[in-house]
Order: sequence, then structure tokens, then C-alpha cells
Amino acid sequence: MRKSKIISSLVLILIIGCKSQSGIKYSADDGLGFEYLNIKQSFNMKLVDFFQNTAHCGTEGLPYALLIGKTESEFVPENITVLSYCDNRIFKVGEKLKIELTENPTEKTTMNPIYFVKDTIINGNKNRWLIGSEYKAIWGRPIKLKK
Repeated sequence: MRKSKIISSLVLILIIGCKSQSGIKYSADDGLGFEYLNIKQSFNMKLVDFFQNTAHCGTEGLPYALLIGKTESEFVPENITVLSYCDNRIFKVGEKLKIELTENPTEKTTMNPIYFVKDTIINGNKNRWLIGSEYKAIWGRPIKLKK
């Protein structure tokens, strides 16, 4: 009986401790989101950075794999972010990919993408930003090109 009270007290302390503030406050977010490009044709790119989708489709948001690459086309920017909806494949940095455009899934649902974010502390302020938002974005399906 005494042992269960001690365990219950420890669990309560852990819960309260986890909910307390660390003393570092987030600076005001300017909002999270991508600036999407309006392009009509596929293009090739070399993969510079990759973030694997680890969420299941049909969750409370729109899961995607995030690919950042350098393009090989004059009609798209040199650097671009590609969001590949419900894609759990793995890609390697340096791979050459063909990007086939897909429809933006946010236009068919009220759900939002499950963003990849990064936190950093600068001068005591905690900042958060959306990974990939530094480049224009598209929704697309990557296809590995043969070497």
C-alpha cells in the first residue's frame, strides 16, 4: 500500500515537472507555412536534404516526406522544396530525382500538413521555423533516376 502511494506521488511529480516552463520563451512566430509555386511540368533535381515521413496516412494531419534539392531546369527556382504526400520511402542525399507534380492535398481537406520544424535558442529566445520554408515549395512525387 505504501509502495503504491510513493509511486503515485512520483508519477504526479513527473507530470507536474514536465508541464512546467523551462524559462525560455518562444519569440513570436510569423506563422508557419510554405509559399507554393504554380508550375505545370515535371523537372529533375539533385537531392540536397531529406526528411523521412514517419506518420501514417489517415492521421489527424497530412503526412509527407520533405525533399530539398537543386533543380536542373530554367523554369523552376535553383533551390526547391518538394512535399511528397504519404510517402514513406527513403532517399539519399546526392540522388538525382525526377519530380512529377501532384495535386495539393490541402485543397481537398481541412487538415493541415504535419510540419517538420526546428528549434534554436538565440540570445535567450527560443525560435522555431518550418524546415524547407526558406525555398518555394511544390507537392510532387519523386522518381529515382538511373545513374
